[in-house]
Amino acid sequence: MTSGFNLPKPGFDLDATVERAMAVINRTLQPSLEEARKAVDKVRAGKPLVAPEVLVSPVTRGNRLRAARAVSYSLPSIIPGYGTVISAAALPVALREVLKEAVSAAVRVGLLYDRDLTDPELTRIAVLLVLTNGAVKLDKTGKIRPDAILGPHASLLGQAAAYDSLVALTPEQRQEVAASQSELLRAWALAVGPPFVAGLVPFGVGPMAAANYVQYVLKDTIANAATVFGPPAHAPVTVEQLPEGEIEQDGQES
Repeated sequence: MTSGFNLPKPGFDLDATVERAMAVINRTLQPSLEEARKAVDKVRAGKPLVAPEVLVSPVTRGNRLRAARAVSYSLPSIIPGYGTVISAAALPVALREVLKEAVSAAVRVGLLYDRDLTDPELTRIAVLLVLTNGAVKLDKTGKIRPDAILGPHASLLGQAAAYDSLVALTPEQRQEVAASQSELLRAWALAVGPPFVAGLVPFGVGPMAAANYVQYVLKDTIANAATVFGPPAHAPVTVEQLPEGEIEQDGQES
């Protein structure tokens, strides 16, 4: 005699999951600057003379932990079959939470480098650039082509102090980037989402693997934010490049 109770069979459609995720992450590009400033000021107060690049990790530590915790709780693959179905439904929520913490971490890094983030449009564009750079690095399929999404602005990806270049854009050029928001977020979700399938492995192993992976995602986002908001790369200065007055002054002082 067979039992009449059957657990639902798991099913997973990445594209459909991304579409559901897109429906729940519309507000994640509007982080609280006040909350981010408090976090940055708290870390700076303890180490006022330390360079910003040294403080990046402690400033964003809370974002990494919250993202990992959110993914662990969003993917409760405990019961084989049934737990997996729950997890598949929770993946869009997990993606939203990861995006939320990624955006928050990027903003914290920007404030740490004393960038003026009071312009919400400019801040949103800068964060989109950070996320897109992360999507390109995480994509293993080669399907994410920034040139097709960002056009000429794709040259900003990976560029040191790209925020300065964003500030110099005309309103029309900024709008070109902002108009691609949905495509940029979709690219990010498609790059970040597939490894979350590991979260569908039952007995708690999946959520642990996904939590570890999201730490990697956040670290990559934070590194990209430091590139975008950080200082420009300085070329080494030779004696021939120094002004004549400075060379003479140095000689007199020695």
